[in-house]
Order: sequence, then structure tokens, then C-alpha cells
Amino acid sequence: MKKDITYDELLAKIPNKYILTIRARERAKERMERGGEPLPLTKYDKKDTEMKKVFKEILAGKVSYEDEE
Repeated sequence: MKKDITYDELLAKIPNKYILTIRARERAKERMERGGEPLPLTKYDKKDTEMKKVFKEILAGKVSYEDEE
């Protein structure tokens, strides 16, 4: 049985829910703009949605944010 991605796991990687949302949107947009060549950063299942793929990249540490402070 496959493990679901939880909100708490994502917040452990990017602790601000607003920044998490922004980074996930930016990465999903990046993937969609590549059109057929999504520039994969991690392994995926064929049935995964675009957002699930982005969430897997965040959990793998491939997508993060830079704190400007």
C-alpha cells in the first residue's frame, strides 16, 4: 500500500504554509511550461498528478525556498 503525502510532512520541509503554497505553485508552473519535458527531479508513478509530483520533490529536498532575512 502506498503512503500518502501529509500536510505535516510538507510543513517539516517548508515551515510556512504560505511559502509552501507559493513554491508548489511556482514549481508546478515550471513543470507545465516545459510541455512534455517536465524536467523531473525525482522518480514518479505514472498515475501521480502534477501536484503530487511537486510534493514528492519538496519532500525529497529538491524544491525549497530561500529565506531573505
